[in-house]
Amino acid sequence: MRKPLLFLLKIIISLAIFAFLFYRIASDKTSFSEALQGYHNNLPIILVVLLLMPLNWAMEVFKWKLCISPLVKITFKQAIAGVLSGVALGFVTPRAVGDYFAKVWSIQHEDRKKALGPILVARMSQMLPTLIFGIFSVKIFLDKSGSMLYFPTGYTPILIIVGGFLLLLLLIFLFFNYGKKKKHLIYYFDLIRELKLGIVVQLFGLSIVRYIVFSIQFLLLLSIFSFPLSLADQFMGISFMFLAKSVLPTFNVFNDLGVREFSAVLYFEAFGVASAPIILAGLILWLINIAVPALIGLFFIQRFRIDPS
Repeated sequence: MRKPLLFLLKIIISLAIFAFLFYRIASDKTSFSEALQGYHNNLPIILVVLLLMPLNWAMEVFKWKLCISPLVKITFKQAIAGVLSGVALGFVTPRAVGDYFAKVWSIQHEDRKKALGPILVARMSQMLPTLIFGIFSVKIFLDKSGSMLYFPTGYTPILIIVGGFLLLLLLIFLFFNYGKKKKHLIYYFDLIRELKLGIVVQLFGLSIVRYIVFSIQFLLLLSIFSFPLSLADQFMGISFMFLAKSVLPTFNVFNDLGVREFSAVLYFEAFGVASAPIILAGLILWLINIAVPALIGLFFIQRFRIDPS
C-alpha cells in the first residue's frame, strides 16, 4: 500500500513543479526573452561554464576509481566509462538507479555486485556537503521569507551538529538492524568495511571540490545579471537547490530536471529576484552538466558485457 501512495505522491509533486515552472514562463514571456538575450550576448561566460564541466565530472571519476579500489584496480579511462555510462542510464531512470547498474557493469570482476557498497559510500559522501550547506540555506530562506519557523542565528551551528549526529545514528541503526534481517544485503555492502579512513576522507574532499565547481558554474551564469544579492546569498541559493533536489520525493526520469529550477526560483524570489534568469540558468546548466555527458555516455554503454545474473 505504501509504494502506490509514494508513487502517487511523486507524480503529484512532479506535475505541480512543472506546472509552476510553465506558469512562470507563460505569464512573463518578455522577461524570459530578455534573459535569453542576456545569455546570448554573454556566450564567453557560457563557454567557461562548459569548460568547467569536465572538471566537474573528473571529481566523480576520481571518486569512482578510489572507492572501487578495494575490489578491483581500474584505469582512469575505465573510470570515465563507468561514470559517463552511469550518467546516461541515470538520465532515464528514477533517482539515477541506472548509475548503480552502469558502474557495476563497467568493471570486470567475478564479484562485481559487491561494488554496490562503495558506490553507495561515494554517493553519501556527496550528500555531506549538500546537507551541511543546505541546512544553512534553509535557515536563511526561512528568515528571509518571513516563515513562522524561525531559528535564532546562535542556535544554527548547534542544530546542524545535533541534526547531523542524529542522521548518522539513524543510518547506523538502519544498516545494522535492517541488514541483519536481510542478510543477502550484507553480501553487497560488505566491501564498505574494507574502505580505509583515508579513502573516505579523500572521497569527502573530492565531493566538496565537485560541489564548489558546480556552484562556480551556476554563479557564473548568474553573474550575467545584476542581482541585488551578495555572492554568499547566491551561493546559499545554490545550496538550497542542491538540498531540495536531493530530498524532494519526485518522479523524474530526466535527472531531476525541473526540481532544481523550481527550488532555485523559490529561494531567489524570497530575495525579490526575477524568476526568468534563474530558470534559464538551471536549464543551461542541466544541458551542460547532464545532457552532454549523458550523450557521451551512450558510446560506453554499448561496450559493456551485461551479465543478467
